[in-house]
Amino acid sequence: MPSYKLTYFNGKARAEPIRYMMELKGISYEDHRIESGKWPELKAKIPLGQVPILEIDGTPCPQSRALFRYMAREHGFYGSSAMEQLHVDVVCETVDDLWPGVYAIFGAEGDEKKSELRKKMADEGAMKHISNLEKLLKKNNGGSGWFVGDKVTLADVMAFNMIYDLLPFVLSMKEGEFDLKEHDLLKAFVERFKAQDKIADWIKNRPVTSF
Repeated sequence: MPSYKLTYFNGKARAEPIRYMMELKGISYEDHRIESGKWPELKAKIPLGQVPILEIDGTPCPQSRALFRYMAREHGFYGSSAMEQLHVDVVCETVDDLWPGVYAIFGAEGDEKKSELRKKMADEGAMKHISNLEKLLKKNNGGSGWFVGDKVTLADVMAFNMIYDLLPFVLSMKEGEFDLKEHDLLKAFVERFKAQDKIADWIKNRPVTSF
């Protein structure tokens, strides 16, 4: 087993899918959270000047999506066939469709504009992505299990991270508080994923962060 050191800010966001996979597989890793004020110094020293960085046997590797796929391939979260891998990627791309709206909110000038964009995302934008995700979930065993195949894949990790962690933060809610409204299949999926022993333990014991 390689040695792993994950470096990110003291938050979830782009690093949490890696942590979820580590926790699910019981993989030992160093969860290095950048201290306030240390970022400018670190930025000049790391590949591409961005985080997360995953050091694999001492080799620092950047780019979160590449790291998600690496972890998925290496540790059994990427399906059991080329077709399953395609379906995993489709779900992950659907999750990533949310990010332009996130960037728009945090790039907006003034609290009034941010508030306007948050309301628009909560009422329209986010629900469009949620509906698309539920359609994809329903295609596999009627939505009663996981997004792809019969075990947890990167698709499940990314969907859960978006619904449970990312959307609540973006919309100024507490984790897990995003209202899925009439999307009962996704509601059940979130509860199913969260109820896994290792995920439940991680959520209970992970550092409490603002994002």
